Parts: sequence; structure tokens; C-alpha cells
Amino acid sequence: MFAGMFNFVRRCSNRMMPSTRLFCVSALLFPLSLTAESPNADTATCVASGWKHRIWALYPVEKLKAEEVLPPTPTSEHVCLIVARGESEPFVLALRSDVPLRQVEVTCGALRTDGGGELPADSFSVKRMAYIHVDEPSGTRIKTPMPYATCTGDIPDPLLEGPGDARPGRNLQFLVSVTVPRNAKPGRYTGTVALRFRREGWMPAGMPDADSVPLTVHVRSFAFPEISPLLNTCVASPQALPAWLKRPELLTALRRDFIASGQVPDPLPSPELRREKDGSLSIDSTGWERAAASLFDEGHASHLFLPVWRSNPDAPLQGVYFLWHYPAVTRQRWFGAVVCDEDGGLTADFRQTFGFYLQHMRAVIERRGWRGRIFITTMDEPYTYHIHGAGRDRDTPENNYRVISNFVSLVRATAPNLRTFVTADPTPALNGLIDHWCLRNLQHAADARERAGKYGETVTFCDNYRSFIDYPAVSTRSLGWLAWKLGASGWLTYEAFGSLTTAWEGPAFVYPHFNGGTVWGMGQLFYPDTEGLGGIAPSLRWVMMREGCDDYAYLWTLRERLNRLPVGQRNGNAAREARALLDTAAGRVVGGSGDAETTSSATVPNAQSNLIPHLLRQKMGDLIEQLPGP
Repeated sequence: MFAGMFNFVRRCSNRMMPSTRLFCVSALLFPLSLTAESPNADTATCVASGWKHRIWALYPVEKLKAEEVLPPTPTSEHVCLIVARGESEPFVLALRSDVPLRQVEVTCGALRTDGGGELPADSFSVKRMAYIHVDEPSGTRIKTPMPYATCTGDIPDPLLEGPGDARPGRNLQFLVSVTVPRNAKPGRYTGTVALRFRREGWMPAGMPDADSVPLTVHVRSFAFPEISPLLNTCVASPQALPAWLKRPELLTALRRDFIASGQVPDPLPSPELRREKDGSLSIDSTGWERAAASLFDEGHASHLFLPVWRSNPDAPLQGVYFLWHYPAVTRQRWFGAVVCDEDGGLTADFRQTFGFYLQHMRAVIERRGWRGRIFITTMDEPYTYHIHGAGRDRDTPENNYRVISNFVSLVRATAPNLRTFVTADPTPALNGLIDHWCLRNLQHAADARERAGKYGETVTFCDNYRSFIDYPAVSTRSLGWLAWKLGASGWLTYEAFGSLTTAWEGPAFVYPHFNGGTVWGMGQLFYPDTEGLGGIAPSLRWVMMREGCDDYAYLWTLRERLNRLPVGQRNGNAAREARALLDTAAGRVVGGSGDAETTSSATVPNAQSNLIPHLLRQKMGDLIEQLPGP
């Protein structure tokens, strides 16, 4: 799948027996090549062999196509992970057999230390990796070059529950993840992972029906922050789900998964609003409050969006959805009230009706202690054309900015505890009106970062071209590194459930214009799983996005350690190395962006291998442990 070569050292910490060869990366080789691609043979190690089959571990995770053949060497006796407390770390077990094997499953037992510490079996999750057949690469018929290598074939992406069957000459893969509790004791935990299959009558007598792979998890001495330093938001429109998936318990579980994956979901259950016969508005926000409290108190969410607008008449109120562009906004209604008049001023009916809602939600936020943690959206890309046909000549930035100004004035006067949001680059026309800028052109990132420091604003970004199915695994992971490089506080994923109902048919998004450019998986990070208990399955891209969040947490934690060092220790070797790494590491992973709307002037390419951020993370973890901290 990948073409280049990238040599690295596989060795484990000196805390382990030097005579045993282990599959573990804890050494960092500098300088790292910025253009090197890592073939799967560089991160894959054969960890078990049985009758007519072999098992490989891929760590760090790379995408192994169904038809790819891995070499029988190198071999290893262990899989070894190094994980911070509060971190979730995945690896792949890939089985390839010359004969059919049925009911193949992977099970994990508890891991223990010599001192009696334990990582229980429920610290592990196992997902069977299904394939999506890609028949033409992403970017076909698109002039903008793709930021990552693309390919065709059967590419792993859906992560399903339950066992699978191994066909001869085809890879069967499982993603195994360990989540280390924040209160786990640091140390070396050992145990085994078992791959089992059904014994058939034609198999040799006495042949075992399982392969055992020793597993070691080194738990680091430090823990991730309880509340993520990232303000990531991911839209998960429930109206995109089929009826059989719209179960309250499923939606609750999904919201918890989003928070655990470093993403704040939008929308939450809508407040119940109703226009009474006398024209007044009645509001019941109990459901929204319950969901928000769960995410804040149990999930430790960094922020939420206030439900305001609908994407269509049947959709719930969403927080990221927005005011329409002018002049369409003069026809936009909010529970019967027209938003704007022809001059872009808010109508009296809208001011009264929407103002009543804002007052209610302001009181909820104050009572719950959520001041400063709730954003309210304004308009999407007010500097661009959204209107086609009649009215396009009035869809100008100036008119859109005027509508935003009037809207924000109402919000500030009625609910000053809300923070305002816009998907746009900072512009003088909106000075003083926007608290949270979601960048759409990365060339303006430096200016936005400077503004944020000066005025206490928040900066995130949206990059839609880093999450395609036929990209290497590092693509969605790179979002965390891009946030660090830009000085941004996170990113917006505009949709996670798009094309979910037809995902198995082929999750290809085709741009609806004359050339019909194709990309795979845009706005679609989940699949329906009819066999799984939850009924919906995450993608490998979703898991790797969490890896990017964890990378950012390492960078953030290292910076915090540096900032808290006593003056006399700031020039030590570890401190100097840490500062250099914080300044340069992101540039080794991310260069220019591929999104035509979020272009960067940087010419350095994006790293095509997960090995590069993986090694950088290991080095950062070592430095964090060398620097004194809490």
C-alpha cells in the first residue's frame, strides 16, 4: 500500500529483559524524514505462527488492505505498548491463513504487575475490521492535489463487533485498544491476548484452536488532563440515522463515545419549544439539561453548543447550524418568527420570541454553573456566496456582517453568559462580536492566534480533506498536530453520520458539479452494524482522530511541565530538548493542507506514516517523565 522505506529501531524500555526481542518502540531517531512513507512491513511484526497461518501485530496502526501480503519476518515474542494514564492506545492483530478459519475472535485477559497492580480485562476493547472497496482514488476529477497518498482496493475502515471468518489468502484484522484508567499505578503490566478459531474435523489431531500473544503495557507516571485542552466539536445529526437506530439508549451511548474520543457532539436533545395560542413561547429544557449535565459532569466535556437552528424542518435544534445568508435570512423563521427584515434588522417578533428563549437558557446556564462553556453560533462563512439565482447580488460580506452584528447584539444584551461562534477568519467587520473563530483559511492562522492572545478569543479550524477512507491511517491523526502547529484550540468536523444508511453500498461523496469529483467517506465516520449490540460502528478514521487528540495532550502536558519548572531548572538538557521538540515536532507531521478552502502556504508535505507521530509521542512521554511535575 505504501511505497517508501523508513528504518527504525524496535526495542523496549531498559526496564525489560534485554535478551528478549519485543515489538515495542521507545527510541526516537533524528532527523526524521519528512517525506518518507512507511510501508506496513516497517510497522508489522509476526507475533505468532500456527498450522497454515500467521499473525502479525501492526503498531503503530497502519492500514493493511485485505489483499496485501506481509513478510514472515521480523518476528517478535511480545506486543509492547507504552501508555499514559487516561490514554487509550490501539494496535492491530492481522491474521492470514492458507485455509479457511471460522468464528475467529480475539480475547484479552487481565494484565498484572509484579506488585499486584492490575489492568482488568474490561480495559480492552476488540473490534473486527471490515473493508470498504474503493474503485477509484479520492481526488479523481478534482484539480486540488490530495494531501495524502490515495489508493484502490479493499481498505479497512468499519470497526464491527463479534468474530469473523478468515478466507484463504485474505487478511482478517482486529483492532485491539487498551484504555488505562487515570488512577492506574505506573508500571509494567503483562498478560496475553488470545486469537481463537473453530476447530474443524479436517484439521490435524491435537492442533490447538488458539494462538496466544504475550502483551506488555508500560503505564507511564503521568496522567492526561481530566478535561481535554481541545475544543473539538463534531456534528452528529440524528436525522441522518435510520429509524431503527434512533433509540435513546443508543444516542446516549454515542454521546459518551464522542466525549471519550475527544469530540463534543452536536446536537444534544432539543429543548421542547411550543408556540401557544396567544403567541407566547413555552420552553421545557429538561432533556437538554440532563444530556448536557451528563457530558459536563461525567464526561468532563470542554464545552457545548446551545441548540438554536434546524438544518431542515424535521431536524432537531442544533448548535453548529447557522443563520442563513442575506437575503435568504429575511425568509428564515424561528418558531414562526421571521428573523430579519429587508434591511437586515431583526424583526420585533424574532427579538421577542428568540429573546425569551435566550433569557430562559441564560438562567439555566447560570443555575448549572456553565457560564463561559456554552457557545452560540452565528453564520457560516459570511464572506462567501451561499445564494444562487435571485438575491445573489445581495449575498455580500457587508450585508452578512450586518446581520451577524444585529444578532450578536441581541445575544449580548439578553444572554451575556454565552460565547459567540462563527466559521470564518477574523475580520475587522466583526471586531468585538465573535468570541470563537473557526478558521476556513489556514493562511490567516498566525493573525488569528495573535488576536486570540490579545482579546481572549478562541481559534479552531475546519479541514474537510483529512479524513478520506483511502488515505493512510495518519491522516485523521494529523488533526491534533495541525491544531498545535496553528496554535488552534481544536477543530470542527462538520458531519459524522452523512451517507450512513448507504455506507456499505459505497461511502463515496461525489461533488454535485460538472466534473463530479469523488472523495471517500467525507462527512461519514460511522457505519450501521446490524450484528453489534449498539447498532452503529465507528471507523478506523474515528479511532485515529482520537490518537491525534492524545498526541495533542502529550504536547500540552509537556508544555505545562516546562512552564511550571523552577527558573533554575529551565536550562537543563531535558528542558532544552523539550522546548525544541515543541517548536519543531508538528512540522514533522503536518505541512500544507489539502482542503481547497483551508489552504496553507507551507510547502512541506504531510507525513504519510503513523510511525513519525508515534515516535515523536514516545519521545515526548520520556521527556515529560524526566521533568518534575505533579
